[in-house]
Amino acid sequence: MHSVSLARTGLARKRMTTTINSISGLKRTRARVTVLDILEQEKSPVDVKKIVDGLGKRKVKADQATVYRIMDAFYKKGIVERLELGEGKFRYELSKRDHHHHLVCEKCGSIEDVRADAIEMLEKKLAKNTGFNIKRHCLEFYGECIKCQS
Repeated sequence: MHSVSLARTGLARKRMTTTINSISGLKRTRARVTVLDILEQEKSPVDVKKIVDGLGKRKVKADQATVYRIMDAFYKKGIVERLELGEGKFRYELSKRDHHHHLVCEKCGSIEDVRADAIEMLEKKLAKNTGFNIKRHCLEFYGECIKCQS
């Protein structure tokens, strides 16, 4: 098992250990562990290019095809969520994060996480009123961020 040399808080270290331990059936490679570290540090969903750049900065050799394979394996194992935000590519974030939605700026491309209790209440009401067993949902809001409105 490879270790990641970046300093973390105790809580982040515990979450990373939990995530790494959830890679059942996958060989623990330096690239996979570092990809998890990159995702843990990011505040918004990232694309493969950003992950490849992050690996390069950490001096971990993995080409784009390798990162696509890693992300596909993580997605199939439920370690990451895969988002398609109308850009023609996937973005990824760790599955273990609290449920949230995204504000996507159509001008600069920034993505901000947002929690909305009203949406969770709507989901419960829909399930109750229809008898439908809702397992998941995804919702993104598109517009202009504060910086782009100026």
